[in-house]
Amino acid sequence: MTEKSAVVTVRLSKRDLERVEALRVIEDVDRSTLIKEFIEYGLRRRVVNLYQGGRLTAGRAAEILGVSLREFLEVLEREGVPVNWDSDGIREYLKAKYGD
Repeated sequence: MTEKSAVVTVRLSKRDLERVEALRVIEDVDRSTLIKEFIEYGLRRRVVNLYQGGRLTAGRAAEILGVSLREFLEVLEREGVPVNWDSDGIREYLKAKYGD
């Protein structure tokens, strides 16, 4: 099933647009695809930072990113971010996955 899209207008400075265009040409992709990738990367980075700062639980972070808890834990591992194994959400996940 295809996800419905929304149109969002963003104002960029001339310098920012030049930088986006430089990458677009190098990567040979359309501007929309490149900006979507920037948003995805930035969103993931921001959510990881909020988790690391204790402002998000792993479960809520996974929910915001639209991934499973396991996938979010893999993101943390790749990013070198320690997991708070004492959190209730992680304990519940481990219990459901591996039992007592």
